[in-house]
Amino acid sequence: MGNILRRVAIVLVLVAGLVFSWIRRVETPSSRARVATAPVVIAQTDLAQGALIDRMAVVVVQWPVGTIPAGAYTTVDSVAGRVTRVVIFKGEALVPGRVAPLGQGPMPKITPGKRAFAVRINDVSGIAGLIQPNSRVDIVLVMDGGADKGRVAKVFMENMRILAMNAVSQRSDDGRPINAAVATVEVTPSEGEELTIATTQGQIQLMLRGYGDPDSTKTHGATTTRIVQGLSNAPSVAVQQRPEPKRSAPQPRRETAAPAPVPQPLVLTPPPRKPDTNTVTIYRQQNVEKKSFQADSAKKDSLARARP
Repeated sequence: MGNILRRVAIVLVLVAGLVFSWIRRVETPSSRARVATAPVVIAQTDLAQGALIDRMAVVVVQWPVGTIPAGAYTTVDSVAGRVTRVVIFKGEALVPGRVAPLGQGPMPKITPGKRAFAVRINDVSGIAGLIQPNSRVDIVLVMDGGADKGRVAKVFMENMRILAMNAVSQRSDDGRPINAAVATVEVTPSEGEELTIATTQGQIQLMLRGYGDPDSTKTHGATTTRIVQGLSNAPSVAVQQRPEPKRSAPQPRRETAAPAPVPQPLVLTPPPRKPDTNTVTIYRQQNVEKKSFQADSAKKDSLARARP
């Protein structure tokens, strides 16, 4: 009995070896290469709606070509920095319908029960770029009020939330390219209906509110007739002109004569007085002798004193 069991075990081992070798021969590299794959970008984590796609939140994997969604992104650079339009779960492929266009920033989340409404405005009514997402504005409608009123301007909606500000390129009637701004406003469905009629009847202007200003103001509106009447009834203010100072004719310059020199008194210097004596030096060999004689002036003086 034991020999029979041993023989059966040997036969089973031989059969298993033959089957394994046959499977190895059938599963060749050429048969495995028949399933073609391609790179696809998928999410590594769950991405919320309106989230900014980070490079670490996605990864490139090889997917069978037959199961790749149409337009799926193939590189991380093609989706990094973009914003998701819908919720993307982990493992899902990223396609253009789920990702916002390149350059469009994250859009604020719309309040449940409200809608996003786009209003075309000009650069002036856009307050030169001061209006940013989540700003609060008042919408002013400017339209024709008839022959009795002329143009009418009235605050149409107050404290409206701005979702986004975008720029679009347009062309004027003569074909010139112009830039126009588009404000995306958060409205209720009924407000959207009213705003749709208002945009077809007149021009929309925006007034920016201060931060955290919830006040509501009732206005009577402005009309062309009322403004013209106000200008006509305005008191006139006389503007006094400052008199210009009179300028005298320039006087001819007079030439002043130089002062005459003051004559200095003439001082006469007496002639030097002659000496009363004369001295004569006598040389005798080695002896030198000096003798003095009375001068003529001295004689005259002595004779004058001797006269009675």
